[in-house]
Amino acid sequence: MRILMLLAVLLFPLQAGAQARPAADVAGGRDHPLVGRYEGATMRFQHAREFDEFRMINRRVTSRDTREAGARISDRNAMPVSGRAVRLRYEVPEGRSALEVMRNHQERLAANGFETLFACRDNECGDPSEMWSAVRDTVSGANAGLLAGWSSLLYTVAKLSRPEGDVHVAILVNATSQRSQVLVDVVESRPMQSGRIVFVDASAMQQAVERTGRVALYGIQFGFDSAEILPASRPTLEEVAKFLRANPALNVIVAGHTDGQGAFDYNVQLSTRRAQSVVAALTREWGIAAARLTPFGAGMAAPIASNDNDAGRQQNRRVEIVKR
Repeated sequence: MRILMLLAVLLFPLQAGAQARPAADVAGGRDHPLVGRYEGATMRFQHAREFDEFRMINRRVTSRDTREAGARISDRNAMPVSGRAVRLRYEVPEGRSALEVMRNHQERLAANGFETLFACRDNECGDPSEMWSAVRDTVSGANAGLLAGWSSLLYTVAKLSRPEGDVHVAILVNATSQRSQVLVDVVESRPMQSGRIVFVDASAMQQAVERTGRVALYGIQFGFDSAEILPASRPTLEEVAKFLRANPALNVIVAGHTDGQGAFDYNVQLSTRRAQSVVAALTREWGIAAARLTPFGAGMAAPIASNDNDAGRQQNRRVEIVKR
């Protein structure tokens, strides 16, 4: 009985992404369905990219290699990966050891068909501080606020081979004085989708609105999980302004749309803020009267394609100009 109780503790289950999340999760945070999270863990950071390329640590990291290669991350200790990528950081409830957390993650990965490529603990990783820094820095500009001052470090890299593209997962678990942290990198390999910049000029907007009462725009782009309009959006915004100037009696709804991932209420709020940013830009920079523009956030409520795949989700993330 004592042995069974001990095994039950070591095999403490991971939660899948579909289960309830703690209220303190980062806004819009989503677990990766192939990785999940340790039960009771709180997501503190998320950084997702539709396509990224970087090196994932797959060997011991030593200060000697760093000196000889002239860089902490090199061909000596890392492999190139590219595709759809996400970085997540979790805080684990107090009282759970780094070893317990990592073994649960390893068990979950194995159950999902992953093969372990490399795993280490403390000095097995080479120089633990070098390993910690290398993993933290693999994703530029996304060190995730990973806390230093830890007493134990474990690391695992695993690969899932599948016809639609391989998936690589790297998990770093480090134990601080009070609790453990988990840093997760997931890369779903697939070719970069080119030709994604769709430009709709004022004439095409005119035709679409006359025909259907609305026009979908994909040239207005925002920062990830943000309402900040990216500079690449300027040509499309100029065409929107040109279209509105050519139709001075026309009032429109500026509607923001998201894909179906994440919480419903959060996506409504995000799409509303993005619509408000577009209205503010058209008013401030192009002199369009604010009274002619009504911002509206539809969130995920009006998809035009399936949210079950990347291609569909990309179509659903859009801004629409709708005739009032």
